Amino acid sequence: MRKLILLLLPVFTYAQSYNSALYLHNTMRDYYNLQPLVVSEELNIIAQEKALNFADKDKIEHDDSDYGESVYYTDEILISEDYYSKATIAWTIDSDIESLQQILCDCKNIGLALSYKNNKVYVVAIYDKIY
Repeated sequence: MRKLILLLLPVFTYAQSYNSALYLHNTMRDYYNLQPLVVSEELNIIAQEKALNFADKDKIEHDDSDYGESVYYTDEILISEDYYSKATIAWTIDSDIESLQQILCDCKNIGLALSYKNNKVYVVAIYDKIY
C-alpha cells in the first residue's frame, strides 16, 4: 500500500487550485480600494478553452473578445509549484498590461484555468471586462 501512495503523491501535489490566484488578485485590488473579484464558472470554462487551445497550438494568440485576458506560460515544470500564484505574481510584476487588467478594471468576475502540454504550463485569467 505504501508504494501505491508514494506513486500517487506527485499526481496529487500537481493538482492546482485557483484559490491562491483569486486571493492574490483580491489582495491587490483591496490595496487600490477595488471590489473583490468573484469566480465565474462561465469564465472558468472560457479560460479553460483558451488554456487548452494555447497548449495545443504551443502558441499564445489573443482574440478580439469583450473579455479581459491575462496569460502566463512557463517551461519550468515543478510538481509542487503553484502555477496560479506564480502567474498572478508575474502579471503583477512583469507586465504592465496584465497588471492594469487586474487593478484598473471595474471587473466583478474572473475565470481561471491551467493547461499542461509539451512540457509547458499555460495559465489563463479571463475577466468580465477589458480595462
